[in-house]
Amino acid sequence: MIENDFFGLHKERKLKDSKVREIFTPHQPIQTVEFFCGREMEVTRIIEYLNTPGQHALVYGDRGVGKSSLANITCDLLIRNVISGKLYKKRCDSYDNFATILRSPLNDVDVNIDLLETQKTTSGAIGSDKSLVPILPSLGKSHVSKVQGHGQSSLSPSWVCEKLRGVDGILLIDEFDILSNDEDKKKIAELIKQLSDCASKFKLFIVGIAESSSDLTAGHPSVQRCLKETRISRMIDDELEAIILAGEKKLNLKFNDAAIKRIVKVSSGYPHFTHLLALKSAEDAILDQRKDINLKNIIEATRRAVDDSEGTLKQAYDNAVRSSATDEYKKILLAAACSNAEEIKASELRQKYKDLFETDITQGHLNNHFQKIVSEDNSNILRRIAKGVYRFNDPRMPSFIKIAQSFIEKD
Repeated sequence: MIENDFFGLHKERKLKDSKVREIFTPHQPIQTVEFFCGREMEVTRIIEYLNTPGQHALVYGDRGVGKSSLANITCDLLIRNVISGKLYKKRCDSYDNFATILRSPLNDVDVNIDLLETQKTTSGAIGSDKSLVPILPSLGKSHVSKVQGHGQSSLSPSWVCEKLRGVDGILLIDEFDILSNDEDKKKIAELIKQLSDCASKFKLFIVGIAESSSDLTAGHPSVQRCLKETRISRMIDDELEAIILAGEKKLNLKFNDAAIKRIVKVSSGYPHFTHLLALKSAEDAILDQRKDINLKNIIEATRRAVDDSEGTLKQAYDNAVRSSATDEYKKILLAAACSNAEEIKASELRQKYKDLFETDITQGHLNNHFQKIVSEDNSNILRRIAKGVYRFNDPRMPSFIKIAQSFIEKD
């Protein structure tokens, strides 16, 4: 490591010059095909959908499986190779609605959604400044001026369709699940149907976190024939390994087999963790002027990876295990994480606990600790979905727990 580097400036300059943070990117979606690995089947299918008249695309799945990266790459490939139109990108936030999502394409057809009808009235009550009286020829009368525009509330799906039907392009709507009003989701679904019915070249590509596609369309019944759905699942081990191998080639580094196996196993199908662990271990190698990365290097890099993980994961985990008296919460959560099941039965959790720590625990012991870490909603790290059945509220949490506890599973 570089010593006597006040404020870490030399270290950061060296890492920037290496471009390691452009190759392994756990904190942002991938933007270009050059750094994209895996998902060939899904990308091919979505390109086919968006290049078929009358069809639009919807991608959904768990957080952290790479939906945004896939959407970026798919659109980039389409615009550069197949479709001649324009790409519009909209990343939703909780303040967005039907109108604001469509602001950019509507602006291109000279529709300004922010231009509301306004009315300014002046009357005889002008205050104490009498010097203004001579320049007001109609003193004492109401004076009204109006600016004509398109109020957001007036934008119906059919009206928007009429404005956009001649546009050639794609509107990528990411983080669509953040919209709080189901009415806005229904309007987007209705717009898709309208665009499809009029054979418009303007396509919508919706991306969001959901367990089912109906969560993102508010159950709109007639949009199914023209909105083609793709569920994005966790990546397979070969795809995660391809991320590491592609990165090491660009950086002129070499992860040995044990290091790759460790990263892939801990990642549990989530590319976020593959990028995170590969990044931290590659940074160490670059700063140490090493070419080789082994299992010991991965374990050492894991400690920094925990601190650099997404804040919501770290906070939820810290809140769950925070106790000055016992490590029992950590043990129970590790047993749950190692169950490797989406739905965890209490009996299976107790057995996994015994396998890991060679100690039997009773259901009563489990229930006493569940009072802190289990709820009926999303407020705790685990959610009770039926009697004696639980699941992690964030499906990425099992991987994070294994990383946080530097746990190495046996084959």
